[in-house]
Amino acid sequence: MPRTTPPPAEVVATPDRLRELVSSLRKAGVFALDTEFERERTYWPKLQLLQVATESDCAVVDPLALEDLTPLLDVVLDPAVVKVTHAGRQDAEIFYHLTGKAPGSVYDTQVAAALVGRGDQVSYSGLVQQFLKVRIKKTERITDWGRRPLSDAQIAYAADDVRYLLEVKRRLDEELSERGRTAWLEEELAFYNDPATFDPDPEKLWLRVSGRRRLDRRGLGILRELAAWREEEATRRDVPRNRVVPDDVLVDLAARQPAREPDLRVLRRLHPREIERNGANILAAVQRGVDLPPEELPDPPKAVRDDPETALLVDLMAVLVRRCARAERVAGGVFGNQDALSQAVRWLAGPREDPAPLILRGWRGEIVGASLRDFFDGKLTLGVDPASREVTAVPRREGC
Repeated sequence: MPRTTPPPAEVVATPDRLRELVSSLRKAGVFALDTEFERERTYWPKLQLLQVATESDCAVVDPLALEDLTPLLDVVLDPAVVKVTHAGRQDAEIFYHLTGKAPGSVYDTQVAAALVGRGDQVSYSGLVQQFLKVRIKKTERITDWGRRPLSDAQIAYAADDVRYLLEVKRRLDEELSERGRTAWLEEELAFYNDPATFDPDPEKLWLRVSGRRRLDRRGLGILRELAAWREEEATRRDVPRNRVVPDDVLVDLAARQPAREPDLRVLRRLHPREIERNGANILAAVQRGVDLPPEELPDPPKAVRDDPETALLVDLMAVLVRRCARAERVAGGVFGNQDALSQAVRWLAGPREDPAPLILRGWRGEIVGASLRDFFDGKLTLGVDPASREVTAVPRREGC
């Protein structure tokens, strides 16, 4: 049975107490997990606090007071112990950075909530309010977690982020089981076990650069080289990407194709100190892109708005997806955005070779995949029920 009163919080700041805590977590086999970190001035997030809770314990671990977090990191990586988190991707990234391994057996309550229709990207406090009628205070949301000593208010706030998570998980598990969706959650959480989730492919970093759509294929090839270089430099110096070279400057460099250092100095937002430090490296990256043979240049990503017919199909399919989501009581956003639907349109219009886009396979395929295929093939049409004014999807009649 779950606790009716959440356990009090304890600050763990000694090796002996940490080992005792880890032993308790292993014995429990499942525990709530959250972190507080800072990354505004760094590339890698700096762990400043770590919170855990079981049915009997609630602890705030102080990593700034502990030289060795290995016992705790080991249990986080242990696939035999379930870690319950909420929107925990950034937390998992911290552990991947510290250990070089993806955390094992993560249960994300935000993901689970979407699968039972409790909202797209619902907040932790929102779930606690829905299930437990408890209102979590937000007084320390923008506090400095690197400050020591920790105040009582900071400790209480940090503890609240985990003390209700196990009960939220229990309620979500009940709803998932009632609707036969436990396997869906396992499928959705697989990304936590994949190192590629936390270790970006240098060849694809250019796809994250804003403003890239104004470049031609040659410019995109140069941008690809520049983005890969910037990532390596940012990780080496442990500073944010845009602290090295901002996105708009990367795009300008790719468009201008500078060949000499004086060509760099005309870029107003490329800092002179960065030119002194890395001017030669920037020019070398540009030259690598210039030298790429045409067949190795990247193709511009297709945007929905680039093709009016595709855009119209995507809009209609989005209506069909929302209808299915409402009928099945699933948060609509878990099916994907416009890009996901445009991928489906292109796949349906092509040879339909495996693998199909995500929205057309797995549990998503069970809910909306067949309807999207039938709609694209002209076997299904959208209409309106005049009595309820609800959107309907019915087989297409001959002559329609």
